[in-house]
Amino acid sequence: MTREQPSRIRGKREAGNPTLIVAWSYDAGGVAPGVIEFLARSLGFEESGEIEPLGFFSLDGVQIEDDLIQFPESRFYSSSSARNIVIFDSDAPSREHYKFLSAVLDLARDHFKVKELYTIGGVVSASAHLSPRRVFSVVNQRQLKGELATYGVEIDMDYQTLPGSMPTLSSFLIWVAKRRGIPGCGLWVNVPFYLSAVGDPTASKHILEVLDARFELGLDFRELDLEIEKLNENLEQLMRQDADISRYIQMLERGIALSESEGEKLAQEVAEFVHGGRS
Repeated sequence: MTREQPSRIRGKREAGNPTLIVAWSYDAGGVAPGVIEFLARSLGFEESGEIEPLGFFSLDGVQIEDDLIQFPESRFYSSSSARNIVIFDSDAPSREHYKFLSAVLDLARDHFKVKELYTIGGVVSASAHLSPRRVFSVVNQRQLKGELATYGVEIDMDYQTLPGSMPTLSSFLIWVAKRRGIPGCGLWVNVPFYLSAVGDPTASKHILEVLDARFELGLDFRELDLEIEKLNENLEQLMRQDADISRYIQMLERGIALSESEGEKLAQEVAEFVHGGRS
């Protein structure tokens, strides 16, 4: 590590060449935060490094929760019970994106000696919560496709950033990793749009199942299954109470698109019901 690198490390690096799993704090359906929280609870991850926020985040508009200032965080986590993976959990930087992602890869390569990286996240879709979910990938090296296919990941997605649009931070990171010769892939799962702001534990579980199989983590999903069951029961109750909501969700199950006003009503009613605004 050089003095110019805006990072700090904690503790001694464990032996081995782990995979880096990257999650951004704000994500459709809370997929990435849900995955990281579950892994932390299940495998006992502890903080082992960080990227300092100065120069990468605007600090004049920080959030305040429970009368406490919430500064942006970008931290690495490792676990003695899962030495084949290292987690990087971060808020998305608001400036100097290339420099920030380079600092992440510098620390990942020079200290943790990572051999590859995975980014994880959710993609909003016009699907229903009980419809089959898809986990698909974007890779920076062809050989990763064969490896991912064995875990039920769809590998034939040909993703291109729309003209005039900025690439997602995950796509940018995968591109920077490719330039450094680091194999990388993005794992994405579809999230019903009306669960985007509510949270989608089913989507998080689909990503976790891939990681569990790929890295032999031995995860126990019973707690997460209860969370999924509770959310589905809430949605069933809402459908029984509100004929319009029931009709909208049934339309999505049959592949029928909703109008803009119907979609807005569905998302609003679900959010209010799940968060206790209605009973």
